[in-house]
Amino acid sequence: MKAALILILISLAMPLGAKDPTANDVTVAIAAITDSAICNIAAFLNSPPLELPGSTLHFRANESLPNLLTFQNSDIGTYLAVFMRTRQPNPSFFTSLLNSARGPLNDIAIQYLTVHQWEVGHAVLKGAMVTQWGEGANLSGLMADVVTSGKIPAITVVTDVTVQGRRVSTPVRVEGTFMLHSDEEGYFAVKPLALKINGEEKGV
Repeated sequence: MKAALILILISLAMPLGAKDPTANDVTVAIAAITDSAICNIAAFLNSPPLELPGSTLHFRANESLPNLLTFQNSDIGTYLAVFMRTRQPNPSFFTSLLNSARGPLNDIAIQYLTVHQWEVGHAVLKGAMVTQWGEGANLSGLMADVVTSGKIPAITVVTDVTVQGRRVSTPVRVEGTFMLHSDEEGYFAVKPLALKINGEEKGV
């Protein structure tokens, strides 16, 4: 009787129709999570900071860089409109410089969102990311590095985020560690260091 009750409780806890994610589901989920991390960092570095729907930055006392990013039904398809509002139509050279100074990573965020063609409802995120900026890092130093070099120093992001929406056939939970950085040629890159999909470890 007790065993039967446990089985019933387990079956109730499991979502009906749950299935293993496809390779495409995993690709889409990882892209959504890494793009979201990039966009939230870009939004934070904008002056003044931008607010992306459904995402919240959290700070430790007396620290200028966020240590935690949480998502509550954050639809990545809504992000592009937020960044596009920072752009001037037909900008002059000097306007472009001003835009870069105000938001040094905005162009990168717009590029990722545009290339992956995110639409509303494609990918909705729930969960959290822990950000690790490096020993002694602070906001003023980070902004100076990005503005003067055009590169972003390595940032480690530890995720536990579930992605669902029209571009995945089933919810995908991604527990992983990713490094965001500028590669040797100066291009922005995302490198997975550890990855677990729906509780199953994957090679990276």
